[in-house]
Amino acid sequence: MQAHRPGEILVVDSDSEFLTFAATTLTRRGHAVRTCAYAEEARGHVERHSFDAILCAMHLSDSTGIELCAWIKSHEDLQGVPVALLVEETSGQNSDDIIANLMRDVSPGALTTSGPLAPDEFIVRTVRAEEFAIRVGGLLKLRRYREEIGNALTAMLAIAEGIEEQDRRSRGHCKRLSIMAVLLGSALGCSDYELLTLERAGYLHDIGKVSIPGGMLEKSQPLTAREMEIIKEHPVLGEKLCRSVMALQPVLPIIRHHHERGDGSGYPDRLTSARIPRLAQIFSVVDVYDSLRTWRPYRPPLNDWQAAELMRNEADRGFWNRAILDIFVHQIVPTLDEYLDASHVLWPVE
Repeated sequence: MQAHRPGEILVVDSDSEFLTFAATTLTRRGHAVRTCAYAEEARGHVERHSFDAILCAMHLSDSTGIELCAWIKSHEDLQGVPVALLVEETSGQNSDDIIANLMRDVSPGALTTSGPLAPDEFIVRTVRAEEFAIRVGGLLKLRRYREEIGNALTAMLAIAEGIEEQDRRSRGHCKRLSIMAVLLGSALGCSDYELLTLERAGYLHDIGKVSIPGGMLEKSQPLTAREMEIIKEHPVLGEKLCRSVMALQPVLPIIRHHHERGDGSGYPDRLTSARIPRLAQIFSVVDVYDSLRTWRPYRPPLNDWQAAELMRNEADRGFWNRAILDIFVHQIVPTLDEYLDASHVLWPVE
């Protein structure tokens, strides 16, 4: 029984015997395989054909695997195609040890292992057919996973855009929050993975509002107590809506908890600061700041100084993490309007 669905695979290696082994091993498992010995030839294949995965030797006759990988990754239409570098097998070492040694021994800057141009995986250039096939199968799973992420995110973002269209006052809100959350997260030393989570949260945090009648979102009069209760359900509804998408699991705590307050007065779970996830604390600061800068029927928009001062007063009452707020006010706010204007998402003027 096949462990993975067949895929279109390109193998690039100067060793003709290994190319024969790779083609035979993968073809027997139902994959369609193309092989070549040179980077220039590989570029031609990539430009003419679609592949689900690309395997490339570290050293080629006319280039290096690292350079070929960077070339592939630099093309926007190839971003979803996983690329693995084939590393030499060493006697007496397992695959994980070989890769660990490779990472330790390369000179600083010679091999980039993170970032948009980096390889997705290292696969040991073994001639053990089963091990090789399993490694390649994992690479194909990564390709399908990325496709599922893309499809799910496209659907979720379409819903989020629809919510913004229901309420003209919120137009640009999601993009502004994504920008502000990433800026603040960067200033606080968040990892690239955390920054991606914050960016996605900007677009998805209010997705639960899809279940709220549009008239309620646009209402110019004060909400009734019952209407306010309905509005307060959107974090839980949003979490449920996104829960089935594996790629969105890191975003769920932000979706659920971006309306919590450090003193326990927020919703839906009335968490105090020690229990509110850090990324949710970061996100809630930019969410409220954006709200204060936005026109409301019951008040004009605040300027940057007024919004910051109000939030500092709220921090004194325990609403916000003071350290996070101070970084935002002192490092992000001073140049924020200029940054958002350049991105064409300044707050709308009523």
